[in-house]
Amino acid sequence: MNPIRCFILDDEIQAVHNLRLALETHCPQVELVGYAHNVGDAYDFLTQTQTDILFLDIRLQNETGFDLLKRLNHFQGSIIFTTAYDLYGIQAIKFSATDYLLKPLDHLELTGAVRKATERKKERDQSAQISMLIQSFENLPSQRQKKIALAEANEIHYVLIADIIFCKSDNSYTTFYLNGNKNITVSKPISEYENILEPYGFIRTHQSYLINKNRIVSFRKEEGGYLLMEGNHQAVISKQRKHLLKELFA
Repeated sequence: MNPIRCFILDDEIQAVHNLRLALETHCPQVELVGYAHNVGDAYDFLTQTQTDILFLDIRLQNETGFDLLKRLNHFQGSIIFTTAYDLYGIQAIKFSATDYLLKPLDHLELTGAVRKATERKKERDQSAQISMLIQSFENLPSQRQKKIALAEANEIHYVLIADIIFCKSDNSYTTFYLNGNKNITVSKPISEYENILEPYGFIRTHQSYLINKNRIVSFRKEEGGYLLMEGNHQAVISKQRKHLLKELFA
């Protein structure tokens, strides 16, 4: 089996060393073919060398990892972000269904991210995901982001947030019910989406429901009370959250 070729962009020498050691120890199938501490050097290397996985830090000294992605619009490998906590950066990553690892690295999360990166089908359009990442990162602070990426096993869907009627949880899976009688199920818990969708009019009405208040038709009092959503869907509102009704219909 051919080794998986990876590259690291991080401005901290120790961070590069830590990731390289973790890969050697826990991901022996991965070969580190290069690393850089700035965008220019990383770009020069990646345009000349085939790379399967790019480990990318968000915040560099005077740049960001997104500056590299703007220049690598035809990169076909997988991207795994490695970062200290960064509000807007991580929000952008979540919007675009890209993997990220928080520093200090957790070995189980690293091996899981590498496994998912290597299992992804080569025919996925990485340019679309890179474009989504850049758009999300640049627009999130001003709340102008309009799409979210939802990753199924073999396909990433880029969905207008306004088209989401509600989300329903099933343990570690979340199903998105969309305008046009469509639905998409992703292997992430509903809590992953509560914070990033809240600024766009979404409210958690129940442990299992995250609803778009702009898609509510009415509140029905029978059967303990529930929300009738567009598309004739029913969404539960728990007793503990009945106080939200005033906000929902404000």
